[in-house]
This record gives sequence, structure tokens and C-alpha cells, in this order.
Amino acid sequence: MTTSPTAGDGPAVSAPGTSVSSVSHPITLDSPEFVVDPQAHFTWLRTHAPVYRGRVDSSLVDQDVWIVSRYADCKSLLTDDRFPRSPAGGPAIASGMPDHLRLLTESMIYKDSHEHRRLRRLVAKPFTPRAIERLGQRVSELANGLLDDLEARDVVDLRTEFALPVPMTVISEMVGVDEADRERFHRGVQGLFDGMAGPEQEADHDEGAALAEFVRELIERRRSVPGDDLLTGLIQAEEQGERLADDELAAMVFTLITAGYETTYNLITNAVVTLLDHPEQLALLRADPSLMSSAVEEIVRYAGPVQSSEALTAAEDVTWHGRTVPAGSLVLPLLAAANHDPEVFAAPETFDITRGPNHHLGFGHGEHFCLGANLARMEARVALDALLRRNPGLTLAVDREQLTLDPVPMLVRYRSLPVRFG
Repeated sequence: MTTSPTAGDGPAVSAPGTSVSSVSHPITLDSPEFVVDPQAHFTWLRTHAPVYRGRVDSSLVDQDVWIVSRYADCKSLLTDDRFPRSPAGGPAIASGMPDHLRLLTESMIYKDSHEHRRLRRLVAKPFTPRAIERLGQRVSELANGLLDDLEARDVVDLRTEFALPVPMTVISEMVGVDEADRERFHRGVQGLFDGMAGPEQEADHDEGAALAEFVRELIERRRSVPGDDLLTGLIQAEEQGERLADDELAAMVFTLITAGYETTYNLITNAVVTLLDHPEQLALLRADPSLMSSAVEEIVRYAGPVQSSEALTAAEDVTWHGRTVPAGSLVLPLLAAANHDPEVFAAPETFDITRGPNHHLGFGHGEHFCLGANLARMEARVALDALLRRNPGLTLAVDREQLTLDPVPMLVRYRSLPVRFG
């Protein structure tokens, strides 16, 4: 077993498309080198250091972190009681968060065992397969309505003008954000995520704080004037005599935003990029639209927007693959690395929309399996179906090399996706 090298042991990672990629150490998960070529880092980690002490250096976290990269280990880690999300004193990540983001740590994402199950039961009803199926027609209306307006244009940024408005509208309607408040809501969400992308700017902080204030206002509004929406349901819901506290309600709305908004529009964006990168697979999908569900699963495995679960914390010293992870350490299962593990997936670097079985970890595993997975899958299927069916000549409007990624820790997010319809 090779232990992790010390800093300065290698040259920076080569640009994509070159014949050799090198990995510099310590691996920093939001460094430009990692963002440019994550697969080179994933391969090195799985092969040489399946348990590795790396770093995260962002506006939220600036510290060492233990990285787990093999499929079997990641899957095991996600159900291991020795690695809770919220140990005594709260999640380790909370200490680096500004006040408006610390609210997230009150959500079920950062709760374990009984507390997690209690919160999840209260919010689960709108995410059942039957409830999601009923939303499909609304998503189709949104997608086709957007295309009606966009297809007359020469060049369209598919990310901001198509992939983003679909989940933004869906989650706004689910939560109960009135149409008059959508722009305010959207600005707050963008400020929240732009602040995560790098050193937080004052404007990002202000927008994120304004979003937290707006969410609390919305809760009070729905208490006074209930609506036919998820937030009203949460306010009125009880589980064994317990209702959600105000911070839990606000945290749940934040969770729905992050899980049902940001990741979904990036999934749609990444899907289009991946299909255009693989024209033979795109042709196969056009010839047989029944492959759409399988194609979405393969996109999640191959180019999913989320590269890791939320951070876990070692509750005790744990020795794994010859490395001892000390109690209190931050630990990240690299789901994207696991999804390319050749021990589990045949030819993992091949994008194959007919792949089966496809037991990827793109939506997590265990009790924290993504509550919104069915919603994200449905939105991606419906949006892609409308886009591809109506535009057989869809192409990039720029050279492929001009597409760039934001250095957001553990999120694959293109800055723009200029396309031409046809």
C-alpha cells in the first residue's frame, strides 16, 4: 500500500487531451489542476492511495480532509456508524460557514439516525414516485415553453436559459414562492452558490443572507395564509406529535434548493455536453428514445454534477488500507471516483447509455440516499426528451475547448453552454 506523498512531489496535472496526466500533492479537491482533470486524480487515488490525506481550500472549508475513492469503500463508508455527518457538537464543516449557510446544518442532510429519519419522513411525501409522475406534465410544459421562445435565436446559453429555469420553476412552485418573488429568490440562490465557488464576495454574502431572510418571511407568510405547496405541508405536518421548529423549516427549504435546484440544472447541462461529446451515443438515443432512462443513469455515473457526499467526521480512530484516520477528521467519499472504479464497472471510461446493471453511487447510498433522486431523474428525462426531439441538429456554438468549469468544491458546473438549435 502506497501512502500519500508529501507536498511538492509531482508536477501540476496536464490539460485534458494530452497523452500523460500527472498528479501533484497534496491533492486539493477544488484546485484548478483537480477541476481540469479529476479523472486522472481519481485513477491515481484508487490505484495508489484509496485512503488519502488531501485538502479542501474554499470559502466554506480550508483544512485537511481524508479522501476515500474505491467503490466498495465509499459504499461501506456511507453506512458506517463510525463516520457520522453530525457528531457531538455538530458537523465539522459548520465552523467555517457564514451565519446564513450555517442554517444548512439544521437540515436532515447533516443529521444522523433518529433525527435524520424524523425529518425525512416529514418531507418525503412530495417525492414519492407517484407524486413525481404527476409533476412530469408540468415539467414538459415548462421545457417546451422555453424552447418555443428560444429556438428562434441564433445562439442560446443552454445552461442559464433552459437547464436552469426548469428546476428553478419547479422548486419555486413546490416550495410556494409566488411568481412576484421569483427574481428575488433566484438572486439569493445564485449568491448562495457563487459564494461557495470561491472566496465569498460581499455581494454574494449579502444575497445569501437575504435569501435566508426571505425564507423566514415565506414561512411566516405561509403560516398566515396556507397554500397548496410543500412549505405549507411542512408547517402543518406532524410526526409522532412533533412539528418542525422554525430553524428546521428554514433549513429544509435551503436543502430543497440545493438538492432540487443547483444539482438538477447542472445534471441537464452535463447531459447535453456529454451527449454532444459522444455523437454515436446521441445517435443511438435519437434512434431509440426508450433508452432515455438508461441514458440518464449513465450520465449520472459518467458525468454527474455531484462528486462527493456531504462531509463525514470520524468518531474514533479508524485504520483503513494501512492508514489511520484520527478521530475528529473530516472524511469525504468520492462518489465520482467510485463510479469509475474498474472493479465494478466494465470499461468505466466508456460512456455507454445501454450499460446495465448500473449501480452507480451518484445519488448516494444508505439512509442519506438523495430524497430528490426521482425528481432529478424525471426533470432530466423530460427536459432532454423535449430538447433532442425538437432539435435534431443541436450543436455547440463554440469550440469544445472553450467550455470551462467553475472551481466549486465537489460540483461539476459549467459556466455556460452556448448552443445552436436546429
